[in-house]
Amino acid sequence: MNSKKISILFFLSLLLSCTPGISSQDERTKTLYKYAYSSCIFWYFKEKGYDAEDIRSVNGGIVETSQVSLDKFQEISLFIKDYTPSIQTKNNIDQHLAKCFYLEDSKDLSNIILK
Repeated sequence: MNSKKISILFFLSLLLSCTPGISSQDERTKTLYKYAYSSCIFWYFKEKGYDAEDIRSVNGGIVETSQVSLDKFQEISLFIKDYTPSIQTKNNIDQHLAKCFYLEDSKDLSNIILK
């Protein structure tokens, strides 16, 4: 496994572990945000032409272990694919990658997840 792939998988695991502790009532929300983070990295890899099969497997695992409908996951994935927030960075970080750090700030994504 090359260092770029290892770095991205590490980054993905960091994103997935950074979800704050929440009650069992909000387990669905937690799962959907994990999926959103993972989906964001997936779309970034696809855009760059990187191998995204491992990330696709992570996404599939989240879907398979959840009680949430497939339609909800698809809605989130398609939203993430087209989501283009305006993010200011000091070093012109790729916006498609930077947005993955700001998903929780998206009111539109929150509306999708909470409905």
